[in-house]
Amino acid sequence: MDFSPPLLYFYAINWQTTYPYHVDDSLVATNSTPLYHWFIDQLTPDLEIVDTGLVSMYLGERITYDRINQKLWISQRPLLIDLLQSWNMLDCTPSNVPLSQPLHKLPPPPANSIPDIHDDEILINYQRLVGSLTYLAICTRPDIAYAAMALGQFNAKPTRAHLLAAKGILRYLTSTLNYGLEYAVPVSSIPLTVVPFSQGCALTDADWASDENDRKSISGYCFYMHGCLISWSAQKQKIITSSSTEAEYYALSYALREGLWIHLFLTSLQLPIPTPFPLLCDNQSAIKLANSDMSSSRSKHIDVRYHFIHEKIEDGTFEMSWIPMGDMTANIFMKPLPFPAFSKHRSALGIVPLP
Repeated sequence: MDFSPPLLYFYAINWQTTYPYHVDDSLVATNSTPLYHWFIDQLTPDLEIVDTGLVSMYLGERITYDRINQKLWISQRPLLIDLLQSWNMLDCTPSNVPLSQPLHKLPPPPANSIPDIHDDEILINYQRLVGSLTYLAICTRPDIAYAAMALGQFNAKPTRAHLLAAKGILRYLTSTLNYGLEYAVPVSSIPLTVVPFSQGCALTDADWASDENDRKSISGYCFYMHGCLISWSAQKQKIITSSSTEAEYYALSYALREGLWIHLFLTSLQLPIPTPFPLLCDNQSAIKLANSDMSSSRSKHIDVRYHFIHEKIEDGTFEMSWIPMGDMTANIFMKPLPFPAFSKHRSALGIVPLP
């Protein structure tokens, strides 16, 4: 089966109905111009369509093409500039990482820090900033996904130290203002151990009991198709796990749910997807547990709802593989990393300087 990606064209259209009156923007992706025109013709009798042509900006996301070299970049530079301007940080001292330390280890803020924001204004300013950072992390900047998730844990009662940490992410974004998410063929930034699975795979990891406030673990995953990032997540687990194996096993179940949706979506579009779909993990014990339907004294307490992993491995939908910890790109979604490791994983995600 040929898994080579099609050369897609993206068109922006604006459509509206007459009753009830409604206007919306849509994005169409196709590798066939005649098919696109047929699609528009089918909509025209019922909707008033405004075809704005090949898209370059969509919902604040800028799309840049290099069709000769089969490359595409998605970025949010205009939104970033507006965000930095609103906080007067376009000319601030840049940082090379979003977070340099866990939030529970933040030092007390200097007495004169952020003097233009009073104590009773911290909450609204913090929530506004974290909301903007979360939107960026969801759309085009997976490199700040962990930082945005970690800051979001304090949305109800942030301190001045938390607001300073959030502004620290703006310092990082200042240094990477011209970065975006790249989609290219071939891809050279993913680790060599992942290359054999580059047609499609997921990397999943967990940081056991890393939250010192409630001792819950942090899960992270990233999905690739044709070596390009298509989905990612950084989230705190909802339960307290008793071992790193259990935390990794739960992280696998979170990733598997996303993988099932991706598998269903691509299958419904009759697009090729590797079967079985590889799930890559750096924990041998979690892999052994996922591949076995045997229960032991160390695993029998695990909730039965997480054991659907066995079914999806046995029916050939997914398979488990091991990769070294140093190549686990999902590590960037779980904790603050020193710059060398952070830079390596950022490149593996496809976050690169724009042309």
